[in-house]
Amino acid sequence: MDAEYYLYLLLLFLISLAGVMRYKKLSPAFKTLTILIIATFVSETIKKIIGKIFHNSMPVAHLWAIGEYAFFSLVYYRLLSGTRTKKLIIASVFFMILLEIVNIAFFESLLQFPAILLNVSQFIYVLYSLLLFRQMLIQPAEESLFKQSIFWFNLDMLLFSTAMFLNFALTSYFIKNKLDATMLIYFSIIVNMLFYTVIGISILIDNKKYDAVDFCSK
Repeated sequence: MDAEYYLYLLLLFLISLAGVMRYKKLSPAFKTLTILIIATFVSETIKKIIGKIFHNSMPVAHLWAIGEYAFFSLVYYRLLSGTRTKKLIIASVFFMILLEIVNIAFFESLLQFPAILLNVSQFIYVLYSLLLFRQMLIQPAEESLFKQSIFWFNLDMLLFSTAMFLNFALTSYFIKNKLDATMLIYFSIIVNMLFYTVIGISILIDNKKYDAVDFCSK
């Protein structure tokens, strides 16, 4: 599946490039999102190289699972209002770090797929997205909903997290029971490419005049 993976990397590179070119025009949350995409591209590239050399790239997957969660949490930290909510987001990052330490020590080693951490992450992303949709309903922006980068990003997160929560659980089960997980892997690639495509679109339409401060003050 090298061709599909290289296409995936190309997509990440193009989105990273678009984010860098529009960086000054982006709101704080989407500047963070751009950095996340760049880091994702670097991580996925390193993962591919290490996989080719050592035939196991799971240590990188474990490390990036924490990094990715921290980045997405920071994006929502910038989008969600409320001191309590922001404190809970920060606390959740430390919780995930602790969970990863426990996970590696007792459940999934560095050479195994980090399904537990990823599943917990996807569940929390769903909560983040529902909280943001609630906030958008309570504090609607003047701009048309379908022109809001926040709307497309948040909808993308909700759908992606729901789909991948099931996919990660099934993939882990298939691998542990030595079943053919090829279709699940292809499904994951397709869902990821659609996910990052929509993120790319949200970055292209984002404008800092609709940043978190303006959004939350309405």
